[in-house]
Amino acid sequence: MRDLMFASFMVLALPLAFMRPLNAYLLWGWTGMLIPTSYFYGFMADARLNFFFALITLSLIVLGKVKITNYQNNRVTWFYLLFIAHCTLSFAFGYSDNPLNAQYFEVVVKLMIFVLVMPLFVRERQHFHAVFIIIALGLGLHGVMDGLKTIASAGGHNMAGVPGSMMNDRNHLSTALVLSLPVSYYLALYSRARVVRFGFWMLLITTAIAVLGGGSRGGFLAISVLGIWFIVTSRHKVLAISLGLSAVLAFSMLAPERWTDRISTVQEAQSDKSFIGRVIAWRVSTAIALENPVFGGGFHAVQTYPVWETFKASPGLLGFLDLPVPEFAPKAAHSIYFELLGDLGFVGLSIFLTFISYALWNRWKICRQIGTSNPQLLWARDMADMLFLAIISFLVGGSAVSLAYFEVIYMFVMLMELLRIHVEQSIPKRQQPKARND
Repeated sequence: MRDLMFASFMVLALPLAFMRPLNAYLLWGWTGMLIPTSYFYGFMADARLNFFFALITLSLIVLGKVKITNYQNNRVTWFYLLFIAHCTLSFAFGYSDNPLNAQYFEVVVKLMIFVLVMPLFVRERQHFHAVFIIIALGLGLHGVMDGLKTIASAGGHNMAGVPGSMMNDRNHLSTALVLSLPVSYYLALYSRARVVRFGFWMLLITTAIAVLGGGSRGGFLAISVLGIWFIVTSRHKVLAISLGLSAVLAFSMLAPERWTDRISTVQEAQSDKSFIGRVIAWRVSTAIALENPVFGGGFHAVQTYPVWETFKASPGLLGFLDLPVPEFAPKAAHSIYFELLGDLGFVGLSIFLTFISYALWNRWKICRQIGTSNPQLLWARDMADMLFLAIISFLVGGSAVSLAYFEVIYMFVMLMELLRIHVEQSIPKRQQPKARND
């Protein structure tokens, strides 16, 4: 029945995709984040819906239904082209006998295609709003499912990942769900219909409960930083503090003893075997990067047995730590920073941190341009703030998970750039702040 209902929905959505390329692009993004086939067990279980809508979108572009001349020139596109070029060389020069190399290179190529065509579709306020909706409904459904289970079980639910996706365990899923919280908050504030606003509030609350009840230390750190930064920077202080207090109350009521025992190990890192295992994986990743400083060892080389055996006793950049030579099997990097360092070398990590820093700088520029004399653009300032919070949450939560190639963070960076362009074009030049001449 579930397969049939969703198949019927896709049949109804198909004409909309062909009628308007933007609809096809949004469905492409939504199915990529939702991973609907992970919820099916019948004839839809093997349906390649994401590939299908990607093919429709790209075909409409090739057929001229979207004017290439409408592409908005922007710096992030050049950053991404440089990044994918570097990823290609890292893939080509990576260690052999690594099946994960081709798998993750394909992931990067697909996500880059999606974000690189975004400037063709997103330029007006309603476009930004629509992209926020697919992010909230794509990631948010996972949060609703786990949030309701956490409530129903009084905190006893064990969060699992989404099979066949980047969110394939609870740590990855929890961190990904935190990124959707600022998006849901923005939509709860700016959606016109009261019932829609209520729906996004419920989406935000249940997703937050899912993260707090999920037992992921990375997710806990990310949502904690998100909450503190949100309270400090929000224009709606009373609402922000109320949400923060509600989250603390829900956490104290729903968190079972096994969960609090797990989170308490954040303060006992030196005696936590799981944490020590991660630090050893970080050390191995740095050793790979020192041996291959420009292109790294290839995607997830640290998880391959021959590479792990070669570098497991190397001090790397963490030789000052008193760590044993591991006797266990290869581990994932468990950090976006060490993941990128081992996979793409120092150059790849530098490119990534450059466009992330550029996105954070864009937020400052957007807020400075809008100032207090353009109330009609306060929505853009709030959107920039939410994108900023989501990126900061990713940088914190990502320190504990291998999620460097998660599509949504690359979407946020591009959205911030396109939002800056929209603001610049919406404000008369005479009102724009003048550059300082020092």
